Amino acid sequence: MKKKRLLIIIGVVILVAVIVILNLSQRDAGEEVEVALVKRGNITSKVSASGQLRAKAQVDVSAETIARVRKILCKEGDFVTKGQLVIELDDVQANAARQLALANFEQAEQDLQRAQKLLEKELISHESFERIQLNYKTSKASYEQAMDTFRKTKIYAPISGRIMKINVEEGETAVMGALNYGGTVMMTIADMSNVIAVVTIDETDVPDVQIGQVSEIVADALPDTTFPGVVIKVGLMPITSQLTTDKVTDFEVEIELGEFSPFLRPGMNVQTDITTHEKVDVLVIPIQASGKRKIDSKTAQTTFVVNDGKAQLAEITTGVSSDKDIEVVSGVEEGDTVIIGPYRVLSKLKDGQKVSFEVPEEDSISQNLRPPRGLFGRLRKRT
Repeated sequence: MKKKRLLIIIGVVILVAVIVILNLSQRDAGEEVEVALVKRGNITSKVSASGQLRAKAQVDVSAETIARVRKILCKEGDFVTKGQLVIELDDVQANAARQLALANFEQAEQDLQRAQKLLEKELISHESFERIQLNYKTSKASYEQAMDTFRKTKIYAPISGRIMKINVEEGETAVMGALNYGGTVMMTIADMSNVIAVVTIDETDVPDVQIGQVSEIVADALPDTTFPGVVIKVGLMPITSQLTTDKVTDFEVEIELGEFSPFLRPGMNVQTDITTHEKVDVLVIPIQASGKRKIDSKTAQTTFVVNDGKAQLAEITTGVSSDKDIEVVSGVEEGDTVIIGPYRVLSKLKDGQKVSFEVPEEDSISQNLRPPRGLFGRLRKRT
């Protein structure tokens, strides 16, 4: 019995000794980290945005007089050319007013001609002549106004394009616009051969987005198709959204699509990536290897470089960044080993601390390991 108890005690002592030895060996080996090699490569910085499609040329056709819709000469989806008659309004009243105004104008014109002859013979006074002359001018203006109203009973297409929407029916009364009312929008015509994406970007991205930059656009309705585009306008005034408790300031950007698809429609939701910077054959490291830390009482962009089994804090100068990688202008050399994680270790790592790691493979750059924004600052949008 005593022998058995002795064996148990000896076994426990051996187990404890093994655990202690393992802990000491691990501690001596250093903190286990993940690393990557500093390599040369290409890097592209992009700004992601979302918005909607619009026709570059789109017009709402509104009524310019009050009249009943007599005939609609087209249907939704039809292609019309500029100047084509698309809607006829009831012109009975307008025509009657025109005829009456014409008769009054012709009579006033005859009266003026007669008065001019009488004035030359001094058979009427200048005051009488001026009254007749004023009546002529008034009648002429009334006739021109009546003619204008009559012409407005015929609605012509202001641009060439496709009928996207018809908002009235035959027999319905169309109303012209007033000071606080835009009038009846009878139809919408859009030139769908030239489509733009109107997207919003965060104010912090505005300095990077410029006219002429290329982009890739994907419509939610066509997720497997990518359309090329070019930035044609960057808004100067912000669009302030207060949909959340935080005030968000965005700017509108217009992107012209380089290809046409008959499946695209105004109002479709789209996602886009705007290429803002491109660098070729530069030093790059995974973005999670770069972070801001204090060096000599100042905050600097840094990375941990492994040297003789220790993590050495190095100040670096960075350039263009993508979601995965960041350009390093100075501070490291090609072939250096930098620490990229794990985050729980990297966030507490000290300069000169011992580390252990597996030798990275040649293609280990750009591993999908990203820290929270808190330590390493704001990351670029996806590439």
